[in-house]
Amino acid sequence: MKKLFILIASVFVFTTGFAQRTSTVASAPIRPAFSAGISAASKTTAAGALDTLTHVLSTDTLTGYKLAAANGGYVTGTNMWGDKAFAERYDYTDNGGSNMQVVGLFAVFTGKVNPASTKSITFKLWDEGDMQMISATRYFRGFPNNEIDTLSVPVTKLGIGATTDTLKKFMFKDSTSNFYSSFFAGYSIDYDFASLNGDIIGLASTYNGHRLPLIDYRLVLNINSSIDTTLDTVFNVQNATLESDNKWYDNYTQNDSIKNNLAIYPIVILGAPAAVKGITRNNLTFFGNYPNPATTATNIRFSLAQSADVTVQLTDIAGKVLITAKSASLTAGEHTIAINTSELAPGTYFYLVSTSGGEGIASKFIKE
Repeated sequence: MKKLFILIASVFVFTTGFAQRTSTVASAPIRPAFSAGISAASKTTAAGALDTLTHVLSTDTLTGYKLAAANGGYVTGTNMWGDKAFAERYDYTDNGGSNMQVVGLFAVFTGKVNPASTKSITFKLWDEGDMQMISATRYFRGFPNNEIDTLSVPVTKLGIGATTDTLKKFMFKDSTSNFYSSFFAGYSIDYDFASLNGDIIGLASTYNGHRLPLIDYRLVLNINSSIDTTLDTVFNVQNATLESDNKWYDNYTQNDSIKNNLAIYPIVILGAPAAVKGITRNNLTFFGNYPNPATTATNIRFSLAQSADVTVQLTDIAGKVLITAKSASLTAGEHTIAINTSELAPGTYFYLVSTSGGEGIASKFIKE
C-alpha cells in the first residue's frame, strides 16, 4: 500500500517501513497555473485585502500523476486504492494577534468527466493536528485535523476539458474560517472505483522534484534534564492523502515518493494586523512591501533562515518583467530590497521574491 522512504543523513539512516505502493507516471503537461508574476505563495500587507497563497510558481508546468497500473486512476483523485481526500499545507506566521480568513480556493483539475455525471467533490479547509510520533526521537508534523469549512462542487464544474484543463475559482458560501497558524487546503471525494462511469479525475500538481529542498525536516533539541540532549527530527507534512483506512499519510515519505506541490491555492483576507505578518516557505519568510500604495519607491521586506541568493522580479499586470533586482549571498536574517517605482505608470504591479534554494513568494502593490 505504501512506498518505501529512506532518509540518509550524516548521522543516521531512517526508513518508514511502509509497504510499497504502485509506481506513478506523469500525464500530459498542463500550463499555465497562473499568469506570470502572481502565481507563487503571496500576501499583501494591507488589512482586508484579497490575496492568493500558492506554492506553485508561474514558471511551473503542472501535470496529473497517474498510477502506473492500467486504468489505475490519479494519485490525487479517483484511483484503485480508494483514496478519499487530498490536502496541501500552508503556513501563516502570526506575530501579533491578527487572523487570516480563507474565503475561497483556486484549483486546477485534470482527467475525464462524463458530461452527464452527477458526482461532486467537496473542497475543505482543515486546521493542523498535533505532531505524530514515528519513533522515540522522530515525529511527523501535524496532519489535517478538524474540518473548518467545506464547499460541494459538481465534477462537471471543475474546469476539466476535452483538450484543455483550466484554473477555476471557488468561493466558500460562509467565509467564517479564521486561521492564526498553519492550515491545510484540499478536497474529498466519495466514489466506487469499479463504477466511475467515466469520471477519472485528479488534482494537478507540479512535477516531481519541484518542491525543494528534497527533504523537509528540522532538528529539535530536547532538554528534559541536564543530561538529555536528544535530537528529535520533525518531518514536515507538506501534502497528504486520506486513504481508505481513514488515516492521513504524508505523500512523499509514506505514499508515492513524489516531491511536488498541489495546484490548490487558498484565497485569503488578512485581518487588521498589529504589525506586519509573514508567510513562510521553507528558507524564506515574506513580510510584504511598504509603502503600499507606492509613489517613487517601495521596500520589499523578507527574512532568510539560511544564506541564499535572492532575486526580485517586478511585472506589469500582463506578466511582463519590468524590473529585476538580484542580491547575492545574503546572510540569514531580515533584509529589505528597495525598488525604484518612479518611472512606473500608475496602476497595479506584481513582484516575485525567489531564492537560489527554490523558494518563491509573490505579492502585488499599487503605484499611485
